[in-house]
Amino acid sequence: MIIRSSTALVRPGMLDEFRAFIEGGITEFATLDGFLGDEIVVGPDTLTYVSRWRDTAALVGYAGPGWRTEPVVLEDEDRFLVAPLRVRHVELRQAVPDDAPGIADVWHAAWGDGHHGLVPPALEAVRTRESFGPRAASRVPSTTVAVADGRPADGQPADGGAAGVVGFVTVHGDEIEQVFVAATHRGSGLAAHLLSDGEDRVAAAGHAEVWLAVVAGNGRARRFYERQGWSDTGPLDYRAETAAGPVAVPTRRYVKRLAGER
Repeated sequence: MIIRSSTALVRPGMLDEFRAFIEGGITEFATLDGFLGDEIVVGPDTLTYVSRWRDTAALVGYAGPGWRTEPVVLEDEDRFLVAPLRVRHVELRQAVPDDAPGIADVWHAAWGDGHHGLVPPALEAVRTRESFGPRAASRVPSTTVAVADGRPADGQPADGGAAGVVGFVTVHGDEIEQVFVAATHRGSGLAAHLLSDGEDRVAAAGHAEVWLAVVAGNGRARRFYERQGWSDTGPLDYRAETAAGPVAVPTRRYVKRLAGER
């Protein structure tokens, strides 16, 4: 799956009108081959149209051969815009061994952001960048990665960097074991897409329910899972693996019922 985001910087006072304009202009997209869904994300002065596509061929059918860099602009859309649309793409696919270093980089940085001061000091002390390398490599077969294209319409590297892993989800049996997104892509909706992919993997394996553990003090993550339809079922002492043996971490156990095979 390829996720395409087209972000518009909107003229002052025109955001609501522009949203209505976009909603009216995308009604036929659902009939396009390979179209998987869409959403509109509104910021203080921006509007981002996010669409999901089966593969490159589907995107070519929608946006043309220049889909990587050329935005799709509706007739008369320019009157709402301060600057040309900024386009970027993220592909969700099965991880391969070459992705392991990128997974480890995202995992190390995002794990630190979400766990600093919230887990036992003994665990923080051993979660060095080097410790994530072997763990990432061992999980490649059960991991979906989000890979940024790195080439938006303005020709500059996406978010200050080149193409590479910007998020991932890993499953283990009926557990979504890890879900992390790089800081550059937080707030883009990518975490929800990765979580949904993990749910699909668990459902496809025949499980009727999926679970995960969230550090008890990580309110931001807990609110995110609750918005995605997950339920907090109570405390859980999660045994985090380390080279010196497991460390008990106070977490909350979240679950979600799955509607059969997805």
